[in-house]
Amino acid sequence: MKWFCLPAILWASLLHAQTSTVENFDDLAARAQAEVDSNPSEAVALYRKALDIRPSWAEGWLYMGGDLYRLQRFSEARDAFRKGIALAPQLGMAYGFLGLCEYELGDLHQALGDIIKGESLGLGPNLVFETLVRRHAALILVREQAYDEALAQLGPLTVKKVNTPEVEEAIGLCALTMPRRPESLTPQEKGVVDLAGRATWANMCRRSTEAEEAFRELMAKYADFPGVHYANGVYQMEMDQRLALSEFEKELKAHPTHWPSMLVIGFLRIRDGDPEGGIEMTRNAMRVEPERDRWIALTAIGQGYLAMGEMDKAIASLQQALQQQPNNDSIHFFLEQAFRQAGRKADALRERDEFVRLREHTDPRSLPTPPGMGARQATSTAP
Repeated sequence: MKWFCLPAILWASLLHAQTSTVENFDDLAARAQAEVDSNPSEAVALYRKALDIRPSWAEGWLYMGGDLYRLQRFSEARDAFRKGIALAPQLGMAYGFLGLCEYELGDLHQALGDIIKGESLGLGPNLVFETLVRRHAALILVREQAYDEALAQLGPLTVKKVNTPEVEEAIGLCALTMPRRPESLTPQEKGVVDLAGRATWANMCRRSTEAEEAFRELMAKYADFPGVHYANGVYQMEMDQRLALSEFEKELKAHPTHWPSMLVIGFLRIRDGDPEGGIEMTRNAMRVEPERDRWIALTAIGQGYLAMGEMDKAIASLQQALQQQPNNDSIHFFLEQAFRQAGRKADALRERDEFVRLREHTDPRSLPTPPGMGARQATSTAP
């Protein structure tokens, strides 16, 4: 009997320990959850104890990451979110939080990638959180001089009528093409940025009266400030393209290396029947624009040569653009035109098929356009 009693005693002891562990985990998890909003430091300590017991608890890693972020312990928060995401990889909000942590740690490239991943999965219903994430993504893109992509990040917030001072500030940096951090602005610069942001936000929201008044005030107060003529030119594009062109030319005269103005002027010249002048201006832009936007200039130059009937040069330029943007449907469209006019039917058919395939997944109005112009200004050349 003794030989049977000993294993029985051991089994009972083990069962008691397991039950105690489960109860201890449940108690720690419940206590941590209760402290999430009111006492994040205590919540973190409780989550750590619970995770020591059950390290596969994805929710615990993510909640702890959120509290660590609130405590500005960004490195620890980043690590917690990474562990949580490894266990639950389909939560867009977790990627958004991870991107915020990486932003604060200065890892901007990784932050942007994780934020975009989070957006693709869905950031969730919390508008305050979505606003925070989108603004940080926009600020990264502004520093990379990707102004149109930055505005695209903020665009959904205008649909939801989010016009916080922080959002308008980010929009203002885009409108003025200022690759700056908000905290680096002087009081005077901040005044210009805020007004430009308010004017551009109103225009994006189709509040025409408010936009007109704000742009009028911007021009009256700050016409000599870098980027203001450009911002006003973009605003005028839908109403008076002659006035818009004049504004871009004023910006370029005052600031000869302002590549967004060069790109828009080149685009307008090509579209309006002066391809040689447009190509020359666009080539000037290529000398100073960021490498990541080189495809825009190459596409415009390709269109210029297409208009001039120089198919070999058009094809060469468009193929270079395609190397940077292989999934841009509009480049495939223009390349199809160039191949067809060059008599290369098989190549033209291949580009047409690729254009049709890609267009099914993109905005049918989308065209490669210079920074700040948006799709509507290019619909006259739409396929």
